Amino acid sequence: MKIANKILVSLLVIFIIAISAKRNYAMVAQLSPYSWDPGMYATYTSSYDSVHAWGMRTTQGAWGTGPVNYQSGATLSYRANSSGTLNFDMFGTYCPNGVCSYGAGTGYKGLVQFWDNPTNYIAFGLIHDPGVSPNGTTIMVEGAANGVPVGGYWPSGAISGTAHHIEVTWTATGISFTLDNTITLGVYPVQENAPSISFLAAARETGDIADTTFTNIDFSAGSVNLAPVFIPSGSPYFTYTDTITENGTGSGYSAYINAHDAYNDAVSVGIQSDITSPSSQGNPTFVWETVQNGVFSHQYILSATHNPTQITLSWWQGQNIAVFYENGTPIADINISLQPRLFFQVEGDGRENGDTVNDVFSPVNISVGLTGTWNTSSFNSYGLYATQTNGNTQNGASFTVQGQVEGLSSGENWNSNLIAGIAMIAQNY
Repeated sequence: MKIANKILVSLLVIFIIAISAKRNYAMVAQLSPYSWDPGMYATYTSSYDSVHAWGMRTTQGAWGTGPVNYQSGATLSYRANSSGTLNFDMFGTYCPNGVCSYGAGTGYKGLVQFWDNPTNYIAFGLIHDPGVSPNGTTIMVEGAANGVPVGGYWPSGAISGTAHHIEVTWTATGISFTLDNTITLGVYPVQENAPSISFLAAARETGDIADTTFTNIDFSAGSVNLAPVFIPSGSPYFTYTDTITENGTGSGYSAYINAHDAYNDAVSVGIQSDITSPSSQGNPTFVWETVQNGVFSHQYILSATHNPTQITLSWWQGQNIAVFYENGTPIADINISLQPRLFFQVEGDGRENGDTVNDVFSPVNISVGLTGTWNTSSFNSYGLYATQTNGNTQNGASFTVQGQVEGLSSGENWNSNLIAGIAMIAQNY
């Protein structure tokens, strides 16, 4: 091998380690921010897994005595389905002197709201109010079931701390809330046939401050509706198609196809199974992941299977959009900027020691010119190996990724290590 090629392989090994460490993926849905007060604001992350709602109220009148003009937040752009679960972490992020709270003044609250129709809605969160929680914050449930009020407040059991985990479980006939995995309220008989779901902060009076951040927003698979897929005009720069079979045993495994450059930019599409994920609960799920300038992002999309499935990744250079297809149907558009020359790979991963991977990749087809042959020896780790199973040197090559994960230190898994079998080939450029 030439010295230049050896250096390139070494750089790619470092780069792949940087982009391939797995995370706990989230099922998220498109969010739309809004505010009903000029002093209140809301932002969200591009991956839709975090919302920050904050500000100082400028409108007049205490909450509950007039219009709902005292809050800001973000709402799902499309109504959810009639059953599911939602997990998120909620933080009080008003920290003027390094001591944080959910706000300041006479009253404030951070909440998640499920709205089905004017007679069936409910909000759960934490509230500070002179009437219901004069000495701190406490649990709040406010809503109606077929027009009959439901919920309450717990002023004698004020909640300490400004970091809490919340799980919501809903069906068409009821909804419950669990705080910090210990306190469950409900099931409240509130209809949730097609709920609008919002993450909100609210301030009680003029001049009051509210400040709540929601992170790790994670819906169960199939519970939320996804935005229509945007397909750019014109021909893509490349199209990469393969039929994959994702399978294995243990706590987690996955199968991906990937395109990346040499500048910390990458996009992968495929199927992952992970028993530690609240979204998938170990079931195979379509997922995309990107790295842009070294920053990692990801999203669960739809339920998948362990059967052979054709997946396609197309990328439009001028618009920096990739589209993920399942059996020819677009299921996600992904913002990603790549800088050719590109590199393409098949990849199978395992989560932790003892997990096995048994992925199959049928003949690949990549629409740009390729150079050299597939490298199946330089990018294998922790007992997983990519093997080419036919003689085609470029397009038409088939692979397996198999093995049992071994050699990790205690506590290590794919969140901290590249645990993969990879085959890679370069663009002819």
